[in-house]
Amino acid sequence: MPFKRPAPLPSQSESQSSSSANLLSGSSKRPRLSPPPGKALPNVKLFIVQAKLNTSAISELFGLAEQHAKRLCNKPEDADVIVTAIGMRRRLERHIPWELAKHKAVVTPQWLRDSVKNGSSLPYDNYIAIQDLQDTIVQNCPECNCKPCACSPSSTSSYASSSLRHSQESLASATSATSPPTAIPAYLLPPSPPLETDITKLDYTSRYACQRASPLVCPNQALVHELDIIRQSRALEGEVRSALSYARAVSALKAYPHKITSMKQVEKLPYIGTKITGLVEEFIDGGHINEAETIRSSVRFQALSLFSSIYGIGPTTAQRLYDLGLRSLDELEVYYGVDSKTQTSIDSGIVEVEKESKRRHAKDEGDEGLGDTWIKIALGLREDLAIKIPRDEVEEMGRVVMRELDQLEHGCVSTIVGGYRRGKPESSDVDMVFTHPDASKIKGLCKRVVQRLHEGGMVSHVMHLSGFHAHNPLRTTHWDSLEKSLTVFILPPSSTFYRGTRRRLDLIFSPPELYWTAVVGWSGSIMFQRDLRQWAKDKHGMKFDSSGITRRYDSKVFFPKTEKEVFDLFELEWIDPTLRNADA
Repeated sequence: MPFKRPAPLPSQSESQSSSSANLLSGSSKRPRLSPPPGKALPNVKLFIVQAKLNTSAISELFGLAEQHAKRLCNKPEDADVIVTAIGMRRRLERHIPWELAKHKAVVTPQWLRDSVKNGSSLPYDNYIAIQDLQDTIVQNCPECNCKPCACSPSSTSSYASSSLRHSQESLASATSATSPPTAIPAYLLPPSPPLETDITKLDYTSRYACQRASPLVCPNQALVHELDIIRQSRALEGEVRSALSYARAVSALKAYPHKITSMKQVEKLPYIGTKITGLVEEFIDGGHINEAETIRSSVRFQALSLFSSIYGIGPTTAQRLYDLGLRSLDELEVYYGVDSKTQTSIDSGIVEVEKESKRRHAKDEGDEGLGDTWIKIALGLREDLAIKIPRDEVEEMGRVVMRELDQLEHGCVSTIVGGYRRGKPESSDVDMVFTHPDASKIKGLCKRVVQRLHEGGMVSHVMHLSGFHAHNPLRTTHWDSLEKSLTVFILPPSSTFYRGTRRRLDLIFSPPELYWTAVVGWSGSIMFQRDLRQWAKDKHGMKFDSSGITRRYDSKVFFPKTEKEVFDLFELEWIDPTLRNADA
């Protein structure tokens, strides 16, 4: 959310709790609190719907509410008055359950502005936001509902009980993107409060990234960046073993907690061999690495990097295109016959590009393997797909998808994984893992929600759409057996974050017993997951990926009930996702 407000002061919470207790008990003698001087709405609790409000309006309204209202609520069910710029019932229902809205005063932002100017709460009838609520809102007058009074004890008590009941019903029907239904088992919800990582029990000299704390930005980030340029070059040239060696060295340096100023500091670090030791020493002496600078200025490196930035083009295809004499994206468009100005509109609609078998085979060869069809589409969308996604927009995408999913199958839960979960301020794409307490309701849900999003104008292309298949403990690839869809997504125009920009969105559906395994597997980073798999194999004789944990000698499958249980099963210390950034 764009604006996050601190929790109420203890004194406020206590007074509100006391007031609520009196209201629910039906007592006709309710205390009339003395309002703080200067407050125009001293007895009114507000909730502000941010949809359709720009940043300046949100800032203004939040400021007025905090200064003049009794409390600015985080949840609509806690408020007396809901302020919104939405004028249509169906759009409001995306943010507020209709049954709850019928028992609140739902008014336009101008009511708040005018009430502040007036110095007291104005009647609602001139500020009704949704015309369908006119009859119920007029009944909710400021004198009888927005502040305690003794005009009708029985009716007030009845209203309070009804309001609480409807509030509970709305909570039970809300998606987990807002507040989870009571029917959802506790083990499918994240721990509250979040688990803490005991850094003292981790070892930055370990050969496994899953035993090291790797922050998003480390004290040696500049050195890491230089070495990663060399790693990228090796990967683009298809030198897989060399690229892995640099990736391991980068991973070890990411976890070192001090600024490296002498070679003695790196002596005990794993994966720092003779070649990389020389590069580290060169960086300590001069602040840069000559080989990295040479690579950066190389026309070949620039072209291969440019080509591989197009989703669907991996190292093998990039090298082939370079060998054909192509050097720029403009030349790439000519080669594939793409007109970037018209391609988006021409190719709108669900386009399923490649079957899973082809993708798996191609991934083994180190390429994306999505074929010429998708490359043409990706070229047409490249300007949009190249724009990073800020965290607040990632969260909005999650809310939108969960609202649509809830219309198909109530009670689902989800976790946004990938770089967002590891704390990145911006993401290249968004990955979401979903499940439902009832395993029978998950099967086929991926295709249904993709179809619904497409019909709502929110999904334009699908690069990959797969169903569940049996977990195979002998499988050698890491493309898991979960139901998933890799899509191109666009927020609806009703969203405050709508810019018309296409985004990459991956939807992964897991049975409830595999949910936390999937969350761990899709959270990354690449080296953290690689070493977690290696640790499971080396230390416990197990096979791990996001679709299951299997003991190798008898194929017994394990089902961790929480994310921490995954770590416990492998006898590893808990590491928060924000400390799993073992890549550059």
